[in-house]
Amino acid sequence: MLEEIKALLGITDNSKDNILSALISMATEEATAYTNREEKDLGAVIRKMVIYQFNRIDSLGLNSEGYSGVSFNYSTDYPADIVRALQSMKRVISL
Repeated sequence: MLEEIKALLGITDNSKDNILSALISMATEEATAYTNREEKDLGAVIRKMVIYQFNRIDSLGLNSEGYSGVSFNYSTDYPADIVRALQSMKRVISL
C-alpha cells in the first residue's frame, strides 16, 4: 500500500515513508473500527484517507483562505466522498 500511495502522490524517494506509514496505520485503525471490516476489504478508501491526511499536514486543516477580506475556512472531517465510501462499507454487528 505504501508504494501505491507514494506513486499516487508522485513521491519517488523514501523521505516520506515514516509519515506515510504512520498515516496508513492510523487510517487503517479508523476505517476498520468504523466499518467493522478487515483491512483487505478497505484498501481503496484507506488510500484516499491517507492521501487526504498527507495533503493536510502543511495546511493544518485549512480548507480555503482569502487575503483581502481575510477569510479562513478549516476542515475537521474527511471529504464527503471518503465518508460515503466508509458508510457504504459499514457492516452492522448484531449482538
